[in-house]
Amino acid sequence: MRLLIISHNVISETNNMGKTLLSYFQDFSPEETAEFYIQEKEPKNAAVCRSFYRVTDREALRSVFGLRVGREFRLTKSTPETVLEAKGAVEAIRQYGRKKSSLVFLLRNSIWGLSHWKTKRFKKWLRDFDPEVIFYLAGDYSFMNNIALQIQAMVNKPMVVCWVDDYFFYNVNEGSALGRLLHRSYMKTVHKVTERSDCILTISESQAEAYRAHFHKTCHTLHTNAKRRETHNDGTGRKVAYFGNLDFRRYETLSQIGQAVRDLRLEGIDGIDVYSAEKNPENLKGLTEENGIHFRGEIPPDEVGGKTDECMAIIHTESFNETTQKMVKYSVSTKIADALLNGPCLIAYGPEGIASIDYLKKHRAAYVITRPEDLRDGLRKVLTDAALREEIVRNARALAAQNHDATIYPKKVRGWLQDAIDRSESTK
Repeated sequence: MRLLIISHNVISETNNMGKTLLSYFQDFSPEETAEFYIQEKEPKNAAVCRSFYRVTDREALRSVFGLRVGREFRLTKSTPETVLEAKGAVEAIRQYGRKKSSLVFLLRNSIWGLSHWKTKRFKKWLRDFDPEVIFYLAGDYSFMNNIALQIQAMVNKPMVVCWVDDYFFYNVNEGSALGRLLHRSYMKTVHKVTERSDCILTISESQAEAYRAHFHKTCHTLHTNAKRRETHNDGTGRKVAYFGNLDFRRYETLSQIGQAVRDLRLEGIDGIDVYSAEKNPENLKGLTEENGIHFRGEIPPDEVGGKTDECMAIIHTESFNETTQKMVKYSVSTKIADALLNGPCLIAYGPEGIASIDYLKKHRAAYVITRPEDLRDGLRKVLTDAALREEIVRNARALAAQNHDATIYPKKVRGWLQDAIDRSESTK
């Protein structure tokens, strides 16, 4: 099989989407895959792909003025990956872009709409690889949908689209006229993508059900994968920790958890450790020692397992803010799979009606607290009951073996892609 991957992020071990791609295709040989992406980062991981083509936002803007754009990468081996350290104006632009304002959407979509990214060099790279099928990891920008549609038309091969977040039923900029206009334009490209796709892959069962009804298309649930690792948790640890990003107002609920843990005054537990690459001062201002938060900053991926082994419990949380709930309704955090497969007891704090919270509660794979008024008593119960934590871990391991083990879904992904190829061949 020759598979072309289209994604914003490059295949990587240092960001969530990059790791998600790595997990989906770990059953593939590097010779079978090629990737087109737009992230600034250079490819370093050759585990499942060695042929890459990149066009960045900056290059797209330069191409409007006729300047040379696009770069091909051919890896012979993996090299150490480093986290991008944006500073100064670049970091300021990145932080502004994360706000996902109507203006940001308008600017990026306009730049790419005017750009000349389909160069002779790119077309040659595409011809030389000659893909049999396309996997498109979609996002919330119209221009990426248009890129996928144009590439699919160029190669005339079947496409499978994957949505790991919901961007349809909630419009982040619903409050503005421009935001509503942009979302209508976005949804037009979404319907074109789904019409041209063989099937849709989603991150949760509830998302699959909703999309199946909306698009009248075959939908499969592609749970996040994790690799089993050797753990060294002897059960004596007294730390409680959170690992991951603080987007979607998670910093608010983490502050609530930290305060509650601090106020319980349990022996050896004076708060929670938070490991995150977050740099936005607005998101960090409540994560203080006074609120029971020991903010540790970012750590390399290969150190996360060791820190997890020191914990008696780790945290997953979602915001109770009504607007934010709509944004993450169908999402399942990428950290959950690893926690279920390798971690200590998982504590989940967030409202019902969110896929991740409901999923963990349904399978009793975490100690789930769904109301702020139950937070302190719930934390007291789970942090003082070793037998309860052991039962939760057993349930988590069983669920991970069923849905999240890294050996399961790569084979399913290959099967779905091969089905797309076979159906396309049968109609010729």
